[in-house]
Parts: sequence; structure tokens; C-alpha cells
Amino acid sequence: MNTRQLQYAVLLAEERNFSQIAKKLNITQPALSKQILGLEAELGVKLFDRSSLPLKLTAAGKHFVREAKELLYKEEQLIKSMDYYKSGEAGNLVIGITPFRSFYMISDVIKRIREKYPKITVSLKEAGSDVLRKGVAEGRYDFAIVNLPVDESVLDVKLLEPDRLVLAVPEALSKEMPRDEIDFKDCLELPFIVLGEGQEMRILFDKLCAAAGFVPRIAAEVVGLTTAWTVAKAGVGATILPWQFVKEHKGDGLCFIKIKDAVYTRQPVIVTRRDQYISDAAAYAMDLLTK
Repeated sequence: MNTRQLQYAVLLAEERNFSQIAKKLNITQPALSKQILGLEAELGVKLFDRSSLPLKLTAAGKHFVREAKELLYKEEQLIKSMDYYKSGEAGNLVIGITPFRSFYMISDVIKRIREKYPKITVSLKEAGSDVLRKGVAEGRYDFAIVNLPVDESVLDVKLLEPDRLVLAVPEALSKEMPRDEIDFKDCLELPFIVLGEGQEMRILFDKLCAAAGFVPRIAAEVVGLTTAWTVAKAGVGATILPWQFVKEHKGDGLCFIKIKDAVYTRQPVIVTRRDQYISDAAAYAMDLLTK
């Protein structure tokens, strides 16, 4: 049994199709089949039920693939740790982050990493929190920044400063409004820019509206917070944004007002997979983010 056979079995378990995996691996289907048959012969059990299409894992196959994934992950972590000793401070630091947070949170961190570790390449992998949670659990990143909740049986967590939400209102719509703090029930007549249903910030917005007892006037529904901010700046309507972002963008045509008794916040965290190798550069980056 070797690493290649483990990789082939795991890939086949995911795709359930010999021809598709052979094409991805750029090998012939008979060659792939020979590797899997050899593995099954060595183990003395059948891993795949070939009597149906798509293929099905046997009970033994399900156990094998689960353990094979762990072995491949540990092998990858060992190689990463050895690469550090081989190359010193050179290498690649892979950070998972949402596009919105990468817009305001990470640039200074990258600069300081590069100052301390000039041979390091920093790779930002931008995605939504659900994709990032799955990716970090699979060991794809050195660390990722996501919102709670996460599966703490798999991931180690470091808390970051909570996102405090504020109301961002175009100056033309805010003339009769208080400048410091507003009761959200007084926003009944405002047109709103919102994110799509199911997104975390939309859920928080809907909770604010429900607590205030009104159905909001939706002027626009957008994909991301950066777009919501841009559309709000154009004067289309108000939106809610994290203060950590907007505090750097005062004077851009928007009035930022605290929301009275807003108990709804997002809790961002740094997550790493448990037992994952943490390079010096990754530890330094996480330390910068938590200060």
C-alpha cells in the first residue's frame, strides 16, 4: 500500500466513477483499476461495490477512505514541517478569508509578514465562510478567518474583535436623523440595500427588523457587503455594515450611526485544524490579527 493508492481510493470515493478519475489523473482507466484491485488484494477486502453505477463504497471501503484521508493529511503536514527545515523562512502561507474582510483586515498583516519573512509568499484564498470552514477542516489553509459557529471538535479557535454593526445612510437621507445613535424602529421609512437571503449579514438584518416590528423597504438586494457599501454610497438606500470596516471610510458620502440596543453581532475567529503544523510565519500572522 502506498500514497498513490491512498490518493486514488479517496478520489474514487468522491467521484464514484473510474473513467472520470482516470481522466483527472491523466492515466488510463485500466491502470487506475489495476491500482485499486492491487490495493484490495493487499488488504483482503473489497473497498468498492462495482455492481452499481455510480460505484458504492462497501462498509470496509467507508472505513478505509476515512482513515486514508487522515493518513494523507498527516503526511502532508509532515512534509510541510520538513520543508521549513529545508528552506528556512521560505515557503507559502495560505490564508482563507472572506472577500469583504480581505478588503479591510489583511493588507497591513501581509505587509508586516513580508517585512519579517521576506522569502514567504502569502496566498489569500477568498471564499464565503461556509466554504472556508470546510476548507480549513480539510487542511487546505494554514489558517482561515470565519464567523462563529464552527465545529470545535475539529478546529482550534482564536477569537477576534466582534463585528459591531452600524447603520450606513447616504447623507441625503440622513438630514433629519440623529448622528450618534438611532433606534432601529425609527428606520421604518428608509429604503435598504440588503444581502441575499441566507447570508449571515442578511440574517442579522432580518432580526433587527423583526425586533423593531417592521417589514423593511428593500431597494436593492446584492451579493456582498462591499457591493452594499458601494450602492449605499451612490445614494440608493441605507445598509448595515461592520464598524471595523466603515471607520476607515468616513467622509465618503455616508453617515454612520450606532444602532441602539443592537445585540446582534458577528463573532469572527481564526481557525486552524487540530494537530495541524503551524509555521512560524502563520503563528506570527495570527498573533498580529489577535493583538
